[in-house]
Amino acid sequence: RHAQKSGARLQERTAVSGPVLDETTGSIVGVTAKPVDDNGRKVGDEVTYRAPVVVAADGNSTRLSLAMGLRKRNDRPMGVAVRTYYTSPRHDDDWLESWLELWDGEPNRSNLLPGYGWIFGVGDGTANVGLGILNTSSAFQHVDYKDLLRTWLDHTPEHWGFREPNRTAPIRGAALPMGFNRKPHYADGMLLVGDAGGMVNPFNGEGIAYAMESGEMAADVISQALRRTTTDARERTLQGYVGALEARYGGYYTLGRVFVKAIGNPNVMKLATRYGLPRPTLMRFTLKLLANLTDPRGGDAMDRIINGLSKVTPRA
Repeated sequence: RHAQKSGARLQERTAVSGPVLDETTGSIVGVTAKPVDDNGRKVGDEVTYRAPVVVAADGNSTRLSLAMGLRKRNDRPMGVAVRTYYTSPRHDDDWLESWLELWDGEPNRSNLLPGYGWIFGVGDGTANVGLGILNTSSAFQHVDYKDLLRTWLDHTPEHWGFREPNRTAPIRGAALPMGFNRKPHYADGMLLVGDAGGMVNPFNGEGIAYAMESGEMAADVISQALRRTTTDARERTLQGYVGALEARYGGYYTLGRVFVKAIGNPNVMKLATRYGLPRPTLMRFTLKLLANLTDPRGGDAMDRIINGLSKVTPRA
C-alpha cells in the first residue's frame, strides 16, 4: 500500500502466465497475465503488461524464471520447513527459542537431524512452532515432516500446550531455496528477488529479511538505471545488481554451504551439539554466525572474525 501511495499500480487477483520477449534481442519486455478469482480460476481474457525492467519475485517455483530458461542449481542446499500454531501460555515469551537438537524420535535415543526447531510467541494467545530440515541429511527424502513435527513437540513439556487439541491452524510446509540456487540474478531485462533467486540463508533458513533487502537493492539499481540516457549505460547499471548481491551475501552464503554439508554428517552434528551447546561463548559466536547478526563496521572480535571469513571466502 505504501508503494501505491507513491504511484505504483497494484493488480490484484492477477496471475502472470508468461514473459513477453523482444523479437530482436530475446530480452523480456513485459508479461502476459490473466484475471483470476479467489480460487485461482481464470475469469477473464489474457492481458499484456509491458515494462522497461521486469522483476521476478514469484517465490521458489518462479515460473517466470523457468520460462526465461533459468534453472535452479543442484549444487546448492535446499531445505524444507513446516510450521503451525498452538494456543499456549508461551504466546508472550520475550524471546524466540531455537532447538538445535532435533531428534526424529525420543531424545538421545534416536537420530539427530541437520536442522532446527523454533518456538516464538505471536502475542495473541498462540505460538508459531515449526522445524526445518536440510537436504544434506540422508533422511531428507524419507521423512514425514508433519509427523516429525508432532514427534518433536510430544517431547516438549505438556503444559506448554503443543499438542493436537490446542492446534489452531493446519500444518503447512514450504521449500527453502538457499545460497543463490538460481542465477544469474540479472539477465535479459529481468532481476530475481528473494526466493526466486534462491536467497534463503543456508545457515538458518531465514528468507523474509533477504527478500526485503534484495527487493530494496533491486529498486535502487532500477531507479539508477532508468536515469541513464543510453541503452548500454542502463544495462551496465542493471548488471550492478549482481555485484551488489555478491558483495553483501556471496562469501557468507559460501560459508553457509560448507556449514550445511558438515552438519549433514550425523557424527559431526552429535559432536557439535554435545560439546558446543554447553559453552556460552561458543554459542554466542554461533548465534552471530547463523543469524548473520554481525556489526559490519567495528564490533567485537567475533564480528571481525565472521566478517573477515565472509570477505576472504569465494563468493557464492
